[in-house]
Amino acid sequence: MKRSVAIFLITAAVLFITQHIVTAFKPGNAPQSTNTCNCNANSPLYNIVIKFNNQVPGDLPAFNNQSQADCFAWQEFIALNWPVNPTGYFGPPGDTTPVSWEAYMPLEVLFPPDGAKPSSWGTLVAPKYAEKFKTQRLLMNPGRTKLLTFATKFAVDTTFGLDPDQAAPFGKPNWLGAQNKTNVWYEIKLNKDYYDFVIKNGYYNAVIQHDSARSGVPLNFPQGVYNGPVGAIEVKAAWMEVDNISSPKWQRYKLSPATVYDSTTGKLRQTTVALVGLHILHKTQNQPTWVWATFEQVDNVPDVNSKTTPPYGYNFYNANCTPQQVKLKNGSTVTVSCTPNTSPPYYLSQATPVPIQVTRSNPIDPTDAVPINDSMQSNIRKFYPQSVFQYYELVDVIWSQTLQPDKTTPIQAPFPLNTSAMLSGAHIVANTTLESYVQTTNTCFSCHKYSTIAPYPADSANNNIFGDFSFAISAAQYPPAKAVKKK
Repeated sequence: MKRSVAIFLITAAVLFITQHIVTAFKPGNAPQSTNTCNCNANSPLYNIVIKFNNQVPGDLPAFNNQSQADCFAWQEFIALNWPVNPTGYFGPPGDTTPVSWEAYMPLEVLFPPDGAKPSSWGTLVAPKYAEKFKTQRLLMNPGRTKLLTFATKFAVDTTFGLDPDQAAPFGKPNWLGAQNKTNVWYEIKLNKDYYDFVIKNGYYNAVIQHDSARSGVPLNFPQGVYNGPVGAIEVKAAWMEVDNISSPKWQRYKLSPATVYDSTTGKLRQTTVALVGLHILHKTQNQPTWVWATFEQVDNVPDVNSKTTPPYGYNFYNANCTPQQVKLKNGSTVTVSCTPNTSPPYYLSQATPVPIQVTRSNPIDPTDAVPINDSMQSNIRKFYPQSVFQYYELVDVIWSQTLQPDKTTPIQAPFPLNTSAMLSGAHIVANTTLESYVQTTNTCFSCHKYSTIAPYPADSANNNIFGDFSFAISAAQYPPAKAVKKK
């Protein structure tokens, strides 16, 4: 009897301890990383403590100088690129599992055709894509597939009628070819705060956007708050195709599996892509005109501050470049020159991609960005010695030194921005993979202050209503029956 009681008590104890351990270490209850570092220890008054975890900051207590803005951007970059599993290693080489921002909703999923209500959060592939390519549907999983269809920037995606609203030039080819003879792919992702705002207000329908404007309600995205809500975030990414996955070169890149639309064949195919550029647009309480941060992989192009040459060469620059003759499908021949930052003379539907020569027109800021990059890369190596993210660098951040609040009523674009208050390390901020051909003409807000709500023919008088610096909101469509203007 005593032995039975003892066995019962031991068994109960083991079950209790086992249950406690399982509960304590479920992914949802897993402890966050406790690694921290000083971002700018040389200026203790303005130092920012960086936390290595998946918590995207909503804001800073205040933005006082460029170094603080740069450090805020690095905290965003770390949190956004933290693995979806919060207990995972930060940037293991060769890993293709998604990071946090990759779970955000793609632009084309949030704004379906005809102003229909979008799919639930977590959907990554729009139903229209699965329908268009139903014979290849096995390539796509709505909750897991990264579907990339934008091979151009700012040019309308003629396959699906979408405009990715990225870099220029307008009206002519603007795809980017890497040195490995593949083209760069682009995507736009919107975070949960952005998604919730659109769903709550019905702004996935252009008619509702116009109804709000006529009612005197401005379109103002939610602001992030220090130690509070994250606020609206747009992420714009540039991906280069991996040609030989076994090459050690790719141990320096964030990799992801992707299904891409090949404009040459008109079919989908599966591939692996490497992250080469990332824009982070973030609206916060102290920065209602948004924080504009941009990062690149360090091997993209040479910079005047570069200390060494990449071990596997540059992605978009060849010191021994020679002009290339390309034969088009119609039998004619064009020449791709070696003049840096010149858009290609043909569309990808006419021929396969070739390398395009790119250089950085605006050096990375040596006063703030360069030393902060050195410090953050060093800390990443310290905490995560193999991390691929030690091979990424902040290019620049734009922020406002004065508060420029949201408008309380709808206004016509452009937003009356006090441009003299908008600061950055370089006079013009440009990412060589996202603004390849317009690095010396316009900075981010120069274009985004012209953002508008979605166009709607039945209320064209309000087509120019300001869209709160987000081009994405203009992707909303309307029911066909609503397109005719009432008399």
